[in-house]
Amino acid sequence: MGKLTRKGELAIEYLKKYPNKPILTIAKKLYADHPGMYTNIEHARRTLRQHAGSAGVKSRTSDNFQTQRPLNYNYMPFESIPKSYQEKREPYILPKTCNNILVLNDIHFPYHDPVALKAAIDWGVEQKVNCIYLNGDILDFYGLSDFIKDPSKPKMKEELEQGRWFLEELRKTFPNCPIYYKIGNHEMRFERWLKVKGFEFLAMDEFQLSILLQFAKYHVIEIDKYTTVHAGNLRIIHGHEYKTGGGVQPARLLYLKTKANVICGHFHRISSHVDRNIDGKFHGGWSVGCLCELSPDYMPNNDWAHGFARVTVYDNGDFTVDNKMIVDGKVI
Repeated sequence: MGKLTRKGELAIEYLKKYPNKPILTIAKKLYADHPGMYTNIEHARRTLRQHAGSAGVKSRTSDNFQTQRPLNYNYMPFESIPKSYQEKREPYILPKTCNNILVLNDIHFPYHDPVALKAAIDWGVEQKVNCIYLNGDILDFYGLSDFIKDPSKPKMKEELEQGRWFLEELRKTFPNCPIYYKIGNHEMRFERWLKVKGFEFLAMDEFQLSILLQFAKYHVIEIDKYTTVHAGNLRIIHGHEYKTGGGVQPARLLYLKTKANVICGHFHRISSHVDRNIDGKFHGGWSVGCLCELSPDYMPNNDWAHGFARVTVYDNGDFTVDNKMIVDGKVI
């Protein structure tokens, strides 16, 4: 280290005198006591760091081992993680008062089946349901799809008019029931179209589906496209949340994927699957039929079925699923 200067001697003296104080605190004291010896506090601090062995590897020599301080590395590589744009999805919990729920999905206005739709609504009235859950694909948005389109098909204006008509009639029929509207993959066509072809309108309130369908007027509660709804111990999803064609039995496939009690629409097929676990508890999955045309041009031959469901929820969270089929306008 070479010949020790008076500045160095004073630094060593203060380091020994205040072994547990921070270097900066000692530097302030050192400069205050000997202002003519150091240019400023920073000068005093550099001198102290040199003799404390804190000024790099070369400052840690055998000459200053008595005043060397242990190296404290406070370097935390993940203290400055970049901003994340992740979306945290919280489930929506239906209130306990919603314990007699009519589940309708895949109506696909304006390609609905009027007879099947009326049968489902009439049955809900008879059963005095206290909650209406529209579980996705209530509108079709044919004109906004990526498929080759038939220009003779109804335009989006008519589709939206039918959607508003439906919500108005639904509110008249069930004046005291909460109505929930889950965004399905067909409603997502509208958002996708805005992002691709009309992104200037994406953030405008006038082009929000909830505004176009007048949710506020009819007191309809919107459920986001990827939100899972809890009805007691049952989970309600549309079905598009999991990438699958449904397989041989959609109910079993969704149950295996979700690992929970789950009911869905989306597949236009009626199925159920119930298992009993090692604790003797029953768990299962249900897929609900549709209320749209059964032989569309793009898939005239299929295994679809008309249907809907009634979910009864009990105080302890247990539930029953009445998975109904409609044949020739009759609920069975």
